[in-house]
Amino acid sequence: MAMKPGNLSQTAWRRSVGKQFHDQKSETVSGLSREGRCSSLAMPSGGYAVWADAVKEGDSGKTAYYAVLEAAGNAAAAGAVPLAVSARILLPPEAEEEELRALAAGIRAACDEMCLKASCIQGEVSHAVRMSTAAVTVTGAAEHAPEERVYPGQEILLCGCAGLEGTLRILDEAEDELRQRFVPSFLAGARAAADELVLPQALAEALALRDSDGKRLITAARQIGSGGILAALWDLAEASQIGLEADMGLMALRQETVEICEYFRLNPYQMTSSGSFLLAADHAEEVIAVLEGAGARAGRLGVARAQNARVITSGEEVRYLDRPAPDELMRWQGMRSV
Repeated sequence: MAMKPGNLSQTAWRRSVGKQFHDQKSETVSGLSREGRCSSLAMPSGGYAVWADAVKEGDSGKTAYYAVLEAAGNAAAAGAVPLAVSARILLPPEAEEEELRALAAGIRAACDEMCLKASCIQGEVSHAVRMSTAAVTVTGAAEHAPEERVYPGQEILLCGCAGLEGTLRILDEAEDELRQRFVPSFLAGARAAADELVLPQALAEALALRDSDGKRLITAARQIGSGGILAALWDLAEASQIGLEADMGLMALRQETVEICEYFRLNPYQMTSSGSFLLAADHAEEVIAVLEGAGARAGRLGVARAQNARVITSGEEVRYLDRPAPDELMRWQGMRSV
């Protein structure tokens, strides 16, 4: 059976992967999952070692930067302090050494911004890839085992902007073409939007918030990865087997994202946005205030519900959330490579 581009569907994963590991149990290593956002290992000395992986493809030297951003964000969302990164860079045979240099510079920039130490960086030229590919692993440490649970009645918050990573990567890869459509000031504003990417350290204080009984105010944090904010909402609800109501009008979008997506006929709500997060929280006002104090944009998006219905509203229009679709950035890259 042929499979669609993008992440494996839940059905295909369960049928062809999950069934083969259903009997694998461990008290120290977190269980196998389809998403692979984060794993952990209980340490004999106490605490947990946490690691998260990410793979990015692209024709820009910043591709590796976004791979580190996603992996470090996933580790942070699990409650860990990201500490180190290892990377493997794969280049197509026609690549020049300057491309390798640019990818390594992206990893270095990410390390500097996110207070990470590079532990190993490998490179290889391979006929197996058509674009530069960066596969990274970020390791970190956590006091408690990572857990994610959304409870009915909690508010769903958006920290960051939908589709921002995809917008920035399109700008990196198609700037010459975009110059013919948009004025320099518009493109400068789009590049400056990188300041709105939410780095792992901006989440730390909010994730540490507790109520008077010592319970966490944020019980689930999920980075918006492949498939965009709509896929992230689906996966957040699916992980806890709950429903939700979300307002599309509250899904923050940069105007640059809107216009660049319109130009290329892309759906920004289905485009990867590492550096943006969904949070399930109690006492939303307190959480938002802490995030904004750390320099991160944050706002209410919707509410978790006990029933299974996953409802998206847009003005008076009401529809149900679909299963995740292929990522729009990936689709765009595929069209350009034909």
